[in-house]
Amino acid sequence: MPKLNRCMMSSEVPTYPGKNRTLSLVRRICQAVSSFTLLASLVLVSAALASCAGSSIKNNTADTTAKGPVQAKTNTEPKLQNLPNVELTAGLMYKLLLSDIARQRNSNDLALATLVDTAVETRDPRLAAQATRQAVVLSQYGTAVQMARLWLELVPDNLDVHQTMGNLLVIEKQPEQALAHYSKALALADEKNRSLLLKQISGTLVRYGSPQQALELIEKLATEYPDSADVTLALASIASKLKEYGIAATAIERTLSLDPDNSNAATFKFGLLLLNKKTSKAEQFASSFLKKHPSAILLRTALARHYLENNKLKQAEKQYLVINKLDETSIIAPMALALIRINNNKLDDATMYLEKVLLLQPDNNLARLYLGDIAAQQKKLDDAIQWYRSVTEKGQLFKARLRLVDVILQRDGVDAAMRELEAIHAVSPIQQVDIILLQHDLLLEAGREDEALQVINAALADSPDDIRLLYARAMIAARRGDIAGLEKDLKHLLKIDPDHAQALNAYGFTLADLTDRYKEAYSLIRAALKLKPGDPYILDSMGWVEYRMGNYGVAEDYLRKALAKRNDSEIASHLVEVLQDAGKTREARRVWTKANKDFPENEKLQMVGKKLKGKRSGER
Repeated sequence: MPKLNRCMMSSEVPTYPGKNRTLSLVRRICQAVSSFTLLASLVLVSAALASCAGSSIKNNTADTTAKGPVQAKTNTEPKLQNLPNVELTAGLMYKLLLSDIARQRNSNDLALATLVDTAVETRDPRLAAQATRQAVVLSQYGTAVQMARLWLELVPDNLDVHQTMGNLLVIEKQPEQALAHYSKALALADEKNRSLLLKQISGTLVRYGSPQQALELIEKLATEYPDSADVTLALASIASKLKEYGIAATAIERTLSLDPDNSNAATFKFGLLLLNKKTSKAEQFASSFLKKHPSAILLRTALARHYLENNKLKQAEKQYLVINKLDETSIIAPMALALIRINNNKLDDATMYLEKVLLLQPDNNLARLYLGDIAAQQKKLDDAIQWYRSVTEKGQLFKARLRLVDVILQRDGVDAAMRELEAIHAVSPIQQVDIILLQHDLLLEAGREDEALQVINAALADSPDDIRLLYARAMIAARRGDIAGLEKDLKHLLKIDPDHAQALNAYGFTLADLTDRYKEAYSLIRAALKLKPGDPYILDSMGWVEYRMGNYGVAEDYLRKALAKRNDSEIASHLVEVLQDAGKTREARRVWTKANKDFPENEKLQMVGKKLKGKRSGER
């Protein structure tokens, strides 16, 4: 090893006469080590070579979801004695340092260009590999392919370079060439590493390949490696994307026969069964697998979400409770449990779960929004205002501001609520309608019905086919007993959206309540009920029209179902009237007493209650 130059060993900075009295650090280093080999210089710039992308096949940490193709670092690096013996000139040392410093300072294009130039100049396979990987990270795939070809030329029997070249060719839509390199990489891999390599290759094909090309490639790999569960799972995934469900089903069954404990495969099969409308079979399969593998969170989460989406809340809750215990760091389970508890009116439990979400993720704005909703429902108005004002994320901010207006209305009155509303700015036509409708609600709350109608009329002048505005004006007409106005707007609305259940229900209820057109009303409400069979307000309307037609028993059944689903003052008052007219005065009084406790200031309930007074004799 050459002796170190004295200026390299000294802590003093040598000076020279002239304008530039001090040499730069880079020049001093270059002078000091100008006789070093390239191998020695790489010790000085080890950071440049230590940042290689990818993960080790040996330690099973490959990530097929990372940006860019996966490069698996293996034990196939070239031996040191096979490296080029290149003299480390001042220019070469400068390039090595420049590339590393540029990379550290995020001057990525300069870093890559310098590294590419250095790799070509030195023909060192390590620099070619590093240039390839840096190009991949920067999504400069043309440069990556160029450097990978140099890398391949220098070490033709290296597993890593063949895998990387295959990955790049998949991205460049050259599947046949990619397959040749993948086959070479698999041939170079030992038995221990081949399984992970197949998993990495399959992941790259699924993510980066065009579906048809990926399917052809993976089918060839599946033929060559029929006992690889990773390959058959990838085949199932790609086939499903192409809607080749028969191929997907066969491949996933093969995967589970090769690896019965594979929870990823089980989750895929569950989804495939649901996709093919085999719901019962999917649920049975998932339940059976989870009995054997209770910690399979991915499948359990998929099952829980399926139950939730299909309104099977008890089953969903059961699964999310297990998930919440298995993974105490995830916010998915506590958030879902909070929503289920809100739906079941278990607000204290919901609050507990939402607070856990915030403990795990303090900036979760959705949790803050729901906590505001709960506080508002519990009449903790100051708390609700605080929660709503703490929402800052754009996706939830507008909702929070609108709900804040409603809470301020309850606490401080209409004028304060109007001031808060005026401070909200819409960023889309939909939001503008939201603001108009809330303004309309506030005006109605203040008894300023004419102004509310003017606001809606002005908005409809600009957007004559807006469904929500048409519905709002129809409801003002209903308040005024203006049947013609209501029918005009609701017919227009239903022409635009024939399946608008809310409009059908409102139309039918108004006809039943204010006219004797009961058959027409019944037909409209029945159509709404078909669209939303369990909706409590539509059940209430059906009960009311049955009552108006004199069918007290049927009416009572509908109204009890509605009240069981939603504790609502109007539904309760309807049930009281039906029971009273059916001669069930004692039961009517019982229903009214409970409703009056829940809604002590409701005017309609008070009116119904007056009719019950003095009717104690002959009660049944």
